[in-house]
Amino acid sequence: MKKIIFICLTLLISSSLFSQSDFDNKFYFRLGYSLPCWSQFGFEKDDWPDGFKRSGFMGEVGTIYMLNKVFNNDKMVLGIDVDYMTIYWYRFSNKQNLEQIDIGTLSFNSKVGPSFTFVPAKKMAIDVFVKADFSWVTATVIVMNNDSDDSEGYGKVGTVGVSTGFNVRYSLLMIGFEFNTMSPKLENVDYAGEYLGNANDPGNDKSPLPAFSFTIGMNF
Repeated sequence: MKKIIFICLTLLISSSLFSQSDFDNKFYFRLGYSLPCWSQFGFEKDDWPDGFKRSGFMGEVGTIYMLNKVFNNDKMVLGIDVDYMTIYWYRFSNKQNLEQIDIGTLSFNSKVGPSFTFVPAKKMAIDVFVKADFSWVTATVIVMNNDSDDSEGYGKVGTVGVSTGFNVRYSLLMIGFEFNTMSPKLENVDYAGEYLGNANDPGNDKSPLPAFSFTIGMNF
């Protein structure tokens, strides 16, 4: 993360040589930390045994298409935010007890939705967005005691969720905050018709995967 911040700051300083409209289309890429909520898989925080830790990652590439002809003035504009590809990785792990458990979830997504851009100062912009979040594929693996033979895999192709958040952009630098939620129907890869489901709703075959993300990247 420190290397990413250093690279972004270096590019930010060099960007002072260039001039660009705040309302041009903005291509962006960003990387960051994605923190899975304790409520993933339908659990509550107290349901997790002591010693469990959570971590995550996300990477994203997209474009904000500015709709200047629809609505535009000196300070604000509407747009369409399109994420061509977003990768999420969530992990819950317990290494302190005799029975070690690793739960990892990987998903490949695309997102699209309206955005509202406000420009409070020169070279600075704030984007607020709500996007439909389409997961091409979501996979969860549960590994016991680091033994791949004693593991379970679950997967789902095609799930729709919602992503909301905002970006703060200054020149080329882009910082993003996002909350995304999705509930794929994760099916056991070895036993058709068996689902990971919801821990606190046994009749529900869908597994909620809410998470908060913080990203840093560049926009051009």
